Order: sequence, then structure tokens, then C-alpha cells
Amino acid sequence: MELEIENGVLKKIHMLYFGDDDIKDIVIPYGVTKIGYKAFQFYGYRIESITIPDTVTEIDDDAFSDCYLITSITIPDSVISIGNYAFAECDKLENVTIGKSVVSIGDRAFYDCRSLKSVTIGNSVTSIGEFAFASDEKLESVIFGNSLTSIGRFAFNGCTSLKSITLPDSVTEIGESAFDYCPALTDLTIGKGVKVFGEYVFGECDNLKTVTLPDREFKLNRKLFSEYSDFIINYKED
Repeated sequence: MELEIENGVLKKIHMLYFGDDDIKDIVIPYGVTKIGYKAFQFYGYRIESITIPDTVTEIDDDAFSDCYLITSITIPDSVISIGNYAFAECDKLENVTIGKSVVSIGDRAFYDCRSLKSVTIGNSVTSIGEFAFASDEKLESVIFGNSLTSIGRFAFNGCTSLKSITLPDSVTEIGESAFDYCPALTDLTIGKGVKVFGEYVFGECDNLKTVTLPDREFKLNRKLFSEYSDFIINYKED
């Protein structure tokens, strides 16, 4: 096996020798600063474990997409950005630890990760891209950090196991259908900072039981929800 590295960028992995196809674990060398575009595209589907060193600051678009056999990934504190489709369709990925320096999570970064169960989004993250966690059907728990300001369109659409959501006060904008079709969702808490709601943000969340708002002055458009939702509104001040 050969890792193609140029100016600190891991560009590709190459299986060159007989027996390389049996390699399941990869340790990315210390000194690599960026995992490049589609770096694991051709051979990543055989890899079960990847170790990312704390010299990496950027994970580019599609870097680990279609790495079907990876079950967990730790993104070190050195990483600042996670690109579009970076871990998309990693079917067996169950656990993700996002380092404390990540600022942005790209569009479809964890799209269609059908085994992902829980995600903790650190306090440095300010934006979550469109469809970032969409169709993650086993995702039950998401913890948002206190610097998050925007959640993109369809970001958690189709997360059919998601049970509760607490949006921090830092969030100012939630895109269209961001939490649409989350039928297991029963409890929702909205922070005081939200100014912009896209259409149908909580559509088809038919089993919502409780929505908690920051105070009685907070305006909430009933059209954000499914017409079948029948929930009680509470206020943090009570």
C-alpha cells in the first residue's frame, strides 16, 4: 500500500501489492495537514479503522465517503473544517467524536450514515450544512454546542429515531425542513436567539408532545409543524 502525499496533503491511497486488499486499518502519518478530495474513494470501502493525527487541520470534500466498514471515527482537535460529503454513506459508522476546534460541518458531511446513533457537536462549531445528517435513521441523540448559529436546509431530515432536540440560544437561523420527518421526536426546546425559520422546519414530527420556548414573548408560527402535531407549549421562565 502507498499513501500519495504532496505538500502535506494526503491525496490518494493506492493498493499496489498482492495482499494489500486485506489491509483493514490505516494510520495516517504525522505531518499530514489535509486529507484531500476523495482520498479514500477507490479503496476506502475495505477499510475498517482510520487513525487521524493531530496535525490534520482540514478534511476535504468526499474524503471518506463510501467507507462502508468504518464503525467509529475520532476527529482530532486540530481539525477546523469538515468538507461536503466527507463521511457520507459510511453505512456502519456508529460513533463520531468531533474535535473541539471544528468550526464548520459541510453539506451532506454525514449524510446517509445509517448506523450513526449519537453525535456531540462541539462548542466551536458555528454552522451545520445542508443535509449534513439527513437520512441517519438510527440517530437518537444530538448535542449542540453553544456557538452554533445556523442549521442548514434538511440538515436532520429523515432522522427517524431522533427523540429530543435542544437548540442553544446561539442559533439564529434554521433552514427549510431541517428536522422534517423525525417521527420519533417528542420533546423540542428552542433557544431565544432564533430569528429565521425556513418552511416546514418541524414538518411530519407527528409525535411531538412538548415544545419549550424561551419566554412568552417568543413568536412561533404553527405552520412550522405538521398539522397532525398535537403538543403542549411550555416556557423556560415558568
